[in-house]
Amino acid sequence: MDNIYYEKTLNRILQGRLRIRVGDLVLFIYEPNRDVVEESFEIYEDAREKAYFSGCYVEEEIINLLVENDIWTPRDDKEAEKINKEIEQLKVEALNNFFRKKELTTTKRKIRRLEKKYSALKQKRITLDHLSCDGVAQFSRRCWILSKTTKTADNKLYSFLDINVKDMLEIYSANAIPSQDIRYLANNLPWRQMWNSSKNRESLLGKPSSDLTTDQISLVAFSQMFDNVYQDPEQPTEEIINDDDCLDGWFIAQREKNEKDKKQQQVDNSLPSKVANSQEVMLMANNNDEAQEIYGLNSAASRNIIRQREADLKAANEPVDFKNFTDVKQQRMINAVNQQSKAINARGK
Repeated sequence: MDNIYYEKTLNRILQGRLRIRVGDLVLFIYEPNRDVVEESFEIYEDAREKAYFSGCYVEEEIINLLVENDIWTPRDDKEAEKINKEIEQLKVEALNNFFRKKELTTTKRKIRRLEKKYSALKQKRITLDHLSCDGVAQFSRRCWILSKTTKTADNKLYSFLDINVKDMLEIYSANAIPSQDIRYLANNLPWRQMWNSSKNRESLLGKPSSDLTTDQISLVAFSQMFDNVYQDPEQPTEEIINDDDCLDGWFIAQREKNEKDKKQQQVDNSLPSKVANSQEVMLMANNNDEAQEIYGLNSAASRNIIRQREADLKAANEPVDFKNFTDVKQQRMINAVNQQSKAINARGK
């Protein structure tokens, strides 16, 4: 996208409104203030009650319709969760492949493909929401808010004589600012310079944080996120920071490292000092999830040893004495060589 798009988008966020031209008519859709939001909940509750007594579906009935018509099942949500984890691991892979451009391009294609699949799975669950009491009430609330926040160029509420409020809602929804665009703005000029040079963050947007619009909150949140990255002692390179997938991968890798360190500390604290300082510690798991967590505490080298020992057991097809494991024999050989080297050095002195 060109710079004009981002300048226009930033101006829209700072202004807290969307400018729309329909023929010769210019309208501005503002973000609702707290008074409008407060009253909108009454609109929602009244609309939901009317929808319920008019025979609209409740949540349980919607779920039954989805399952009966093979539109959605709980398996879809589980599949979406699995895909989300795959996307996270691919982003870590993208981080590790950042300087191998061919592999990075391939990984990014996989991420985009899985993101589309994830989105399609999540969309299935809300396919019939517009038929539910909650869906009808939410739609009524959004239309009412729009009727209270759409103004003409002379700052008067628009009467919606020429345009239907439902059509205006579609226009407004179609012009929603993508999250990745706000993220881009947060780390680029001119906003980044404005953010860094501002001593009073509230004065930067001209209002207290409690009155910020949704997009303004998102812009501030991303700006603070980049602040944290730049202040981190292990901050990635500027090129990685500017790559959303790779930076996400960095965040995920940092989170997994922190989680592993916390679990390791919990395990160490729960063991007697003699056991905790042992070369190998066997922990029993009560279920598969616990087994995966325990396995995750192992380093990459330890996991290689586990795989080697599994291969030794499979090849022997019978119990194997500890000293006969491949890694143990290799370590004994290394120890013997080291001892021999020390003895030769001692004699030389």
